Amino acid sequence: MKKLLLTTLLVVTFFALTAVSASAVVNGTVKVGLRYGSSVLSSANLENAVGEGYEFGYFDEDRCFEALDWTEETAITMSPREGGGIQVTVTGTDEVLFETEEDTLGVLPQDRSPITWFKGYKYCGGFEYTRSGSGLQVVNVVDLEDYVKGVLPYEMGPGWPSAALEAQAVCARTYVQGHSKHLKDYGFDVCAATCCQVYNGTNGATAVTDDAVDATAGECLYYDGELVMNAVYHSSDGGATEDAVNVWGTEVPYLKGKEDPFEAETNIPNYSWTVTYTAEELTWVLQNSGYNIGTVQDVYISGRTDQGNVSRVTFVDTAGKELTVRGEACRMAFYSSTYGKNVRSMRFEITGGSGEQTSAGGTYYVNGAGTKLSTLAGVSVISGGGTVTTLPAGELYVLTSSGKAVIGGKSSKVTSSKASGIFVITGTGSGHNVGMSQYGAKAMAEQGYTYDEILEFYYTDITIR
Repeated sequence: MKKLLLTTLLVVTFFALTAVSASAVVNGTVKVGLRYGSSVLSSANLENAVGEGYEFGYFDEDRCFEALDWTEETAITMSPREGGGIQVTVTGTDEVLFETEEDTLGVLPQDRSPITWFKGYKYCGGFEYTRSGSGLQVVNVVDLEDYVKGVLPYEMGPGWPSAALEAQAVCARTYVQGHSKHLKDYGFDVCAATCCQVYNGTNGATAVTDDAVDATAGECLYYDGELVMNAVYHSSDGGATEDAVNVWGTEVPYLKGKEDPFEAETNIPNYSWTVTYTAEELTWVLQNSGYNIGTVQDVYISGRTDQGNVSRVTFVDTAGKELTVRGEACRMAFYSSTYGKNVRSMRFEITGGSGEQTSAGGTYYVNGAGTKLSTLAGVSVISGGGTVTTLPAGELYVLTSSGKAVIGGKSSKVTSSKASGIFVITGTGSGHNVGMSQYGAKAMAEQGYTYDEILEFYYTDITIR
């Protein structure tokens, strides 16, 4: 064992770590944030369960490890050093193995294929520690394929058909290479939570999930010759996926919504769901989420997409003020950890409000549900006397059992019952509805589709290579 205090030696070499790479994955290596921000640790333990100790040093700008010292100890603890820098001790003792005055330290387990324990999970690769306030940020620096093996069993059931697992492996591999949401702020590519992809190292990996990764090794999604930058996916779509522009406001050519006939062919737990809100609860949720609205007295769906998913929801307060949310806010505006309630997908109905509305540019069914139009302007109709007339833009009317009703132009309520103050939301599916449905992939695999056929269904005009 050696003990070394590094000063000027690492000033230049660690400086390179502050530069942000233009690529999310460098040299086939992923940086995964395990602890950062509010979750930094006062100290961090590692245990080399398979190998023979650790090397200390740094990861250069190509993410290659440069060793400066080593130890045979297999259980070590990293802590912020008083006065600056980081020190390494034998876990459970004050015996110092290594010190540096720099604020970043790389640690690499020794042996051919070492597995390291950290916080109850086993990880491949090395670790990078960075001082953050009085704590340490912890990053796993891991080979891309090992990273995907650490994602797959947590994002999809390990017992699912191989084709579904292979499709998920390609998505996970593509997603991380096109994704760098944390690189600028924290210096790593992705976190290990659901806001990126769930990653918990090798604990959940099985021979089946590892085989799915190996079977698709290196394969990613491409559109028009370029790597797909948003290989997003979700649990289930409830019957139809959705255009990215209708959820997040940005047109993405390979993320187009379509009717999904496959989900209905497999068992999906909690596929249909119901959640109830009182007017008082909605008022509290909206106001505490920063929305400018008074006491809520009404809420209704004010727009749908061509796929039948919700695109606009309108809330009305007791003063008559309207608040309309669009895209993913249609479900996220209802989220409350305090009440433990949320709207689970973009595909739902609301009862108890004054009624759903449609607007010009919505969906109009002609001659049954098989034909639908986005506008009635310019459509020709035949009167009872045989006269052919072209419909103009603006307000249009039909006669119903309740009398005359507006069907075009300004927004018009389909129903006009008084809001009850109790709002029941029923829906199907879970997630944002964009990209691949994981349960849809399972259903397709169960019907004999291959992983490439699954991916080509859920992503428009992509290639796999």
